[in-house]
Amino acid sequence: MKNNVLGLVLMMLLLGFSCKEKRETKQTKVEPKKTPTLNLVWQTDTLLRTSESVLYNKALDIIFVANVNESPWSRDNNGFISTIDTKGTIIELKWIEGLSGPKGMGVFDGRLYVNDIDRIVEIDIKEQKIINTYPVDGEPQLNDITISPKGIVCASGSNTNAIYVLEKGEISVLKMNTEGRLNGLLYQKEGLFFTDSGRQCFGTYNFKSKTFKVLTEGIGHGDGVIRLKTGDFIVSDWKGQVFYIDSTNWEKTLLLDTRERGIYAADIDYISELQMLLVPNFFHNTVMSYKISF
Repeated sequence: MKNNVLGLVLMMLLLGFSCKEKRETKQTKVEPKKTPTLNLVWQTDTLLRTSESVLYNKALDIIFVANVNESPWSRDNNGFISTIDTKGTIIELKWIEGLSGPKGMGVFDGRLYVNDIDRIVEIDIKEQKIINTYPVDGEPQLNDITISPKGIVCASGSNTNAIYVLEKGEISVLKMNTEGRLNGLLYQKEGLFFTDSGRQCFGTYNFKSKTFKVLTEGIGHGDGVIRLKTGDFIVSDWKGQVFYIDSTNWEKTLLLDTRERGIYAADIDYISELQMLLVPNFFHNTVMSYKISF
């Protein structure tokens, strides 16, 4: 009888351990990360002129569009900023004029900062006028802009492969440690993320160690960069590709390719509330909006 009882107890203990093991295995199972898809929602009229960059302003619920107007690096004074709504309707085609090759943009404290070849232009949004310009020496070919939470403006110089930092009216320079053609910038707490159209890569600059690190290669002529709420990134290739980059392993997935149709993908932006990716199409003279779905 004693042996039977002991046998029963041992069997129950073994079953208990087995069930616990199964439960623990079930709990530690990691679901594979879903790759998003892009679906076209709208496209603007073709009144835009060489649309290079887009920036959503949440406070006004409008989208700024930087129009190079043909030649990207000519000081021809024919560039302008447009405003459109979140349904793709042009509100004001020439909201700000008097620029040459406007590209990357950023907003801080009621000011719109715009890269314009060899100067950073500061615009009072409410007054709708240029209030300051900050010249950059040499031929930097200023491209993208990103702004820190404290209002530090970082601008990429594609020709010099450098980052120009505007703080309290003064400009300092961070030089890249390798040859390339710096373009897209995104300020995050981990560092400054960038795209390099020359080396066709995506990477980061560490503020503490002051070093640059390549994270993902083979992204084409890297242009814009945004971050999703998941922590992952989407980057554009100026020629017409859009890539999703997984932040856990830095692997890329192609989401969009419009190269064969001659539709470019320049400096992108993202409206998280609408899950809307905004893609300026450069020589195609439009902006396209895509719904991001997981």
